[in-house]
Amino acid sequence: MYVSAFFGAESGLITRERHRHALQEAQAALGRAIKVIPGREEILAEELRLASRALGRLTGKVDVEDILDVIFRDFCIGK
Repeated sequence: MYVSAFFGAESGLITRERHRHALQEAQAALGRAIKVIPGREEILAEELRLASRALGRLTGKVDVEDILDVIFRDFCIGK
């Protein structure tokens, strides 16, 4: 995957599958955000949150939701 869709004419090669997947998720969410019907700000906000979360995985930002997802998935709290 080349990142020119994000940064214009300059391109770079993404070699890690994890990075490629995060960029594809962010690109898809931003593409959906652009198509949101006016008046549906909650949908727009959700798509932007998803894009931000995907980019956060690239930069190393850890979100509370990510931690809770791992806890509930891996440690079966509540069972």
